Amino acid sequence: MHRVLALCFDGVVAFDLTAPAQAFGTARDAAGRPLYEFSTCSVGGGEVWTTSGFGVRTEAGLEALERADTVVVPGYYTILSPPPAAATEALRAAAERGARVLSVCTGAFALAHAGLLDGRRATTHWRWAGELAARFPAVAVDPDALFVDEGEVLTSAGLSAGIDLSLHVIRSDFGA
Repeated sequence: MHRVLALCFDGVVAFDLTAPAQAFGTARDAAGRPLYEFSTCSVGGGEVWTTSGFGVRTEAGLEALERADTVVVPGYYTILSPPPAAATEALRAAAERGARVLSVCTGAFALAHAGLLDGRRATTHWRWAGELAARFPAVAVDPDALFVDEGEVLTSAGLSAGIDLSLHVIRSDFGA
């Protein structure tokens, strides 16, 4: 079973979390068996607040990243401040051991803070693309892309582009 883990920061955009959760969580093979196991984690392993004003109880702490096959970073509110060092280190470690890492919307900032976008093309929400490019000059930001697939590191533009990216990944893994 392919394990997909969403790393949630305080101020997570609920739609950016639920879109990949729905896509990966409902993907089935022809016999109706699930293709992915979807779960969540956070820095402290507890509840995080959404930009919609309600909390989300995550299932694990950062140690869960050690077992993830795919890591999803949904958009979050505090993108201009680096995530906690433990989170960026865990993201880097997951990528180094071969986990696929993808971001939805402003989740690209966490990947950039972790150095995972250096030397790669990437995208984010059009409103924040200029800021991403200015803060991270080693990233080739494409403000017009719906999503960017750079192999093991993938990024999507705004909210609904996260659905398109999730479906692209499922199609890449298991076919249409």
